[in-house]
Amino acid sequence: HPPIDGERLAEFEHVAGPLPREFAIFLLTCDGLRGHGEGRDDELHLWSTSEILSSIVGPMGPGVRLGFVPVYDDPTGERDWLILGHGPTAGALMRWDPWVPGAELIASNYGTYLLGWVEYLVSSRAADGGVRSPSGPRRAFDGEFCALHDAQLHSLQTDPHVVEWLHDVDQAVACGDDYE
Repeated sequence: HPPIDGERLAEFEHVAGPLPREFAIFLLTCDGLRGHGEGRDDELHLWSTSEILSSIVGPMGPGVRLGFVPVYDDPTGERDWLILGHGPTAGALMRWDPWVPGAELIASNYGTYLLGWVEYLVSSRAADGGVRSPSGPRRAFDGEFCALHDAQLHSLQTDPHVVEWLHDVDQAVACGDDYE
């Protein structure tokens, strides 16, 4: 998609909330990314602002409060969510399916997340977009893969306050409560 302009970014932030700098730069550079190739198309697609807004305004499934911005659908049905707000997880990304407990941080910021996604595609795709024949087991695009380029991720994943917060996120949606 072509990049959004400053006016569209302001409109997007009005609905979603203030965005981390790396994500705002991404949207001003390109409004989502979609690759083409054989295999699972969902792994070739970072969401555009239209797709994100559609998900925020009319969510499918349990309501997810503002402050979490979906940016990617994992082939398993989980989504990657950019965490807005303040605190140790602000600007980080978590992989989470609101229907199932198990929220996990997979990147400390959008810059390292995007780098991990690009590296994943380069390592798993042939030049023509087809799935590259792996010499060993094919790695998943997950927190372990993103951690290869993210020096801060491990300390966030093991921080007791963050672990408790992620547990609270799972529990709040299961109980229909808000969470911060």
